[in-house]
Amino acid sequence: MLNGSVRLRLLVAFVAGVVGLALPFAAGADDGADRTVVVLLFDGWAPSLLQSIPAPALDRMRREGAWTHKMLPAFPTISLVNQTTISTGCWPEHHGIVTNVFLDPSRGEYDHSHDADWLTGCEHLHQAAERQGVRAAALGWVGRYSSTRGDLATYASSERNFAAFPSDPERAEQVLEQLRLADDKRPRLILAYFKGPDGAEHFKGMDSDETRQAVIESDACVGKILAGIDALAFRDRVTLIVTTDHGMIPVTHDVNISKILLNHNIEAQYRSSGTTSFLYFADHNQIGRAFTELSGYKEFDVVRKDAQPADWHLGTGPRVADLILSTHPPYFIEDISRWPKWAHWLGTWGPEFLPATFALKATHGYPADTPGVAGIFYVWGSGIAPAHEVESIRAIDLHPTVTHLLGVAPGKQVDGQVARKFLTPSLN
Repeated sequence: MLNGSVRLRLLVAFVAGVVGLALPFAAGADDGADRTVVVLLFDGWAPSLLQSIPAPALDRMRREGAWTHKMLPAFPTISLVNQTTISTGCWPEHHGIVTNVFLDPSRGEYDHSHDADWLTGCEHLHQAAERQGVRAAALGWVGRYSSTRGDLATYASSERNFAAFPSDPERAEQVLEQLRLADDKRPRLILAYFKGPDGAEHFKGMDSDETRQAVIESDACVGKILAGIDALAFRDRVTLIVTTDHGMIPVTHDVNISKILLNHNIEAQYRSSGTTSFLYFADHNQIGRAFTELSGYKEFDVVRKDAQPADWHLGTGPRVADLILSTHPPYFIEDISRWPKWAHWLGTWGPEFLPATFALKATHGYPADTPGVAGIFYVWGSGIAPAHEVESIRAIDLHPTVTHLLGVAPGKQVDGQVARKFLTPSLN
C-alpha cells in the first residue's frame, strides 16, 4: 500500500504528464500546419442566379459548411479591382488597382493586367504563403507572375491573357492535378480563377439559356473538385472556398461619355469600365467647371478625388482621377474602344445615352451597398462549422482568413480581418 508521500508524488507526476500532453494542443489550438486550402473564384457568380438554377454542389457545401450570399466587394465592384482585393486583403487605396483601366503618370495605362508589378503595396495570397515556406499554386489567379521577377508561386499557370485561359472544366482538372501530387510536391494553397457565368450574363442576359448553362457548368466544376477531395487520403485536412469577385445587375443604357464631354467642351482624358469613368485633367483649372456641368445629370454622380464617400477606399494617389463618374442602375459606362467597331462613330455623332442592347445586357461596378452587386461565398471542410449561414463577409477578409486556416501570418499590410464566425472552436 502506497504511503501519502508516494501517492502525492505519483499524483503530481500524473498531472504534469496530462498537462504536458495537453499544452501543445492548447497552445497551438489548430495551427493549420498540415491543412490544404483550395480557393475557387468564379467570375460574376451572382447570388440571384441560384434562385432558379440548380446547384447541387453548392447545396452540399451549404449543408456541410458555411455560406453567405453577401460577399461584399470593394468599389468599383468590377473584376480586377476585386480579384486583387480578395488576393491581397487590402483596399484599392493600398494595393493600387483602383479600377480595371486607369492611367498611371509613371507607368502609363493599366488595362486588366495580372502582372503583380502593378501593386503599389500589399502582398498576394500566394506571395505571403511562399514567403513563409508554404508551397502555392496560382492557376489563372491575378498576380501569379511579375514581369520583372517571374512566377510568384511554385506552380503558376502560364497564360498571360484572358483569351488563352482554359475552359472551366479544364481548370477544375488542373486543381485536381495539384491535389494529387506527391506529398513532397503538393501545394498547400491552391488558388484558381474560373470564367464562370460572367460573360454569358454580360452579353446574353441574366435570364438567358447561356447563363443558365454557365451556372450549371460552374457548379459541376465545384462538384468535380468536391468528389476529388473526397477521394484523397488527407481529405479531412482540406478546406474548400468557392467565391466570386462581384454580382451582376441588368442594364438598359450606356452613358456615352465621349459625346457628353464633347457637348460640354470638357478636355479630359477618360478611362471607363463597368459603371465608372475616371476623368484626368491636364489643366486642373478646368475641374471646377467640369464638376458643375456634369453634376446636372441625374444618371450618374460626379465625385471629386478629394471628396469621395468614405466606403470607396480608393485613396487620393496619382492613379485616382480628378473626377469620377459613378452611374446609377440601370446605366453603365464603357469607352468607345470597348464598343463594336461599327459603333465608334456614335462617340462623336450619337446621343448622350445609348441603348445597351448593342453592347451589354448586364454589368456591375456600382457601390457595394447597391442591391445585386454582392457575390457568393461558400466554405467547406477542415476547420469549418457545418450548416452555418453567416450574414456577410468582405472581400478584404478572405486573405487573412485563408492565411489563418493555413497557420501562417497574413501578407504585409492587410486591411481585412479573419472571418471567425464560421470557424470551428479550435481556430478561434
